[in-house]
Amino acid sequence: MLQTSLEFLKREFFKYYYENIDRLVPPEPIRNREFGFFLEKGKGMFRHKCFNSLRDFHEFILSEIPLDIYVSAANYEDPGNRDMSEKKLVNAELFFDIDVEPVNAVSDEEAAWICQKCGQYDIGLKERCPSCGSPTELVRLLSEKQLREALGETEKLIHVLIEDLGIAPDNTHVFYSGNRGYHVHINQEDFLNITGEGRREIIDYLLIQGLDEKELLNILRRGVSIENISLKGVKKRVYMRILEKAGSVEKLKASRRETVLKMLEDVVEELKVRIDPVVTIDVHRLMRMPESINSNSGMVKRRIRLEDLSSFKPLEEAIAFGDEEACLKVKIAPKFSLGGGTFGPFKDEEVELPVYAAIYIICKGLGEYAGG
Repeated sequence: MLQTSLEFLKREFFKYYYENIDRLVPPEPIRNREFGFFLEKGKGMFRHKCFNSLRDFHEFILSEIPLDIYVSAANYEDPGNRDMSEKKLVNAELFFDIDVEPVNAVSDEEAAWICQKCGQYDIGLKERCPSCGSPTELVRLLSEKQLREALGETEKLIHVLIEDLGIAPDNTHVFYSGNRGYHVHINQEDFLNITGEGRREIIDYLLIQGLDEKELLNILRRGVSIENISLKGVKKRVYMRILEKAGSVEKLKASRRETVLKMLEDVVEELKVRIDPVVTIDVHRLMRMPESINSNSGMVKRRIRLEDLSSFKPLEEAIAFGDEEACLKVKIAPKFSLGGGTFGPFKDEEVELPVYAAIYIICKGLGEYAGG
C-alpha cells in the first residue's frame, strides 16, 4: 500500500471515529480487558494494551487512528501483562466466528486472476497463467450469495445455542464482521467460566464430532424409541432429527439400510454448524471491536438485532463512509456490488468511485488512491 493510500485511509477512518465515537463501547468492565490494534498495514498487532476508562480508550482511538481494533473476550486481573499466564484469567465470553465459503459459480466479469510468479493479471477465471503456466491466485470479491450462506449458518448456530444449550436471547449478541462473515458473542453468566475442555464439548456438539455412526446406524435400524435408549449430546441430537424426518419409529425400522445410511449422512450435514473451532476454544482470543472498521474491507463490524437477522443487508448496512467521489488507480478488480451500487470490472484504469467503494478496493489491495 502506498503512503498516499494509507494517509487517505487514516483521514477517512478518523472522520468515521470522530463522528461515531459514542458507538465504540467495549464490553464491561473495561479495566479488565486487553486491547489490540493494527496501526499500519503489513505490521504486527500492538497488543497487551489496557485502559482505565472509556474516555482514555476514545482518546487513544482518535489520537492513533488504528486500522483495526480488538478487545479480549476474557476478563483479567492484570490485562496489560505481556505474560499470558500472569494476566490471571477471571472468565471469558463465548465467541463464535462464521466465515463465508468461496462461491464457485461466478461469471468471468465477477472474478480476476493474478500470477504471483510472472506478474500477469486479467479479468476472468483462469487456474493457470497463460504466460508462464503457473497456478494463479483468484480474486473474487464478496457477494450477497456468499453472505446469505454465512447468515444461514449463523441462524442455525443461534437456534442451537438458545434451544439446545439454554442461552437466553438477551445474552446472544450477533454481529456482521465487516468482511467475510458473522460473529456471535455470548455473555451469559453460567457460560463465562467454561474452560477449554468445556468449550471443546460445545464445539463437538456444533460440528457433530465424536459421533459413532456405526453404533447409531445399528440403533436406527432396530427402530428403538428414544424412551428406551440413553442417548445424549450429539447422538441424541442426530437421532431425534432422523426420527423427525422418518415420521415414526415404525417407518424408520421398515426402511432399507441404504435409506437409513443416506438419511444419517444428510442429517449430519444439515445439523453441522460451520464455525471456526479455534476461535471458540481459545479463551485468550481477541475479538474485533463492535462498531469498529474492518481494514480488510473498510466496512464496520455491525450489531444486528435477532429480529432483524433475516432482513439484514451487510453490503449496504455496514457501510462506514460517504458517497462523495474519490479518484483511484485500479490494477485489477472484478465486478462487485456495494452500498446499493454495482462497480467494475476494472483493469489498469483510473476511475472515480464513491469513497466507500474506493476504500473497499484499497483495503482489498487492488488499487491505490489517486486524489479526490
